[in-house]
Amino acid sequence: MRALIDTNLLIANLLSPTPATSSTGVVFQCALEGRFTLLFPVGVSEELDRKLVEDAGLATRIARADADELLAILNSVAEPIPYLSEPYPEVGRDRIDDFLIAHAIVSNADYLVTWDKDLLDLQEVEDLRIVTPPEFLRLLREAGLL
Repeated sequence: MRALIDTNLLIANLLSPTPATSSTGVVFQCALEGRFTLLFPVGVSEELDRKLVEDAGLATRIARADADELLAILNSVAEPIPYLSEPYPEVGRDRIDDFLIAHAIVSNADYLVTWDKDLLDLQEVEDLRIVTPPEFLRLLREAGLL
């Protein structure tokens, strides 16, 4: 099972008072345990960096060191996804999210895991299913991977 994660999962995990037991944290733990192949485009790290610089409220709640540590941990187990040339095909309502869909499809992801309603409303693009972390955990359980 191959899954690409959205930047909002990183943010949710970093903001969670109980990251180890949150659905996002459990998804990350499953990746660390090799229960699925985590796909990680460079753009996800860059988007997190950009949000921490541009959103002062977020930057005061997430320590740069914590973000860097999470990225390093995930990058240590993830299959890196190289940059794709723009323009990306226009698929979703939010053009910013099209890079995730493009990277997921090119890397043969089965799932794009996100909290983003614009993406979740798509449900599926080609053979890519777009799901929340709890839904992804349910799918891992059904597949006998959790």
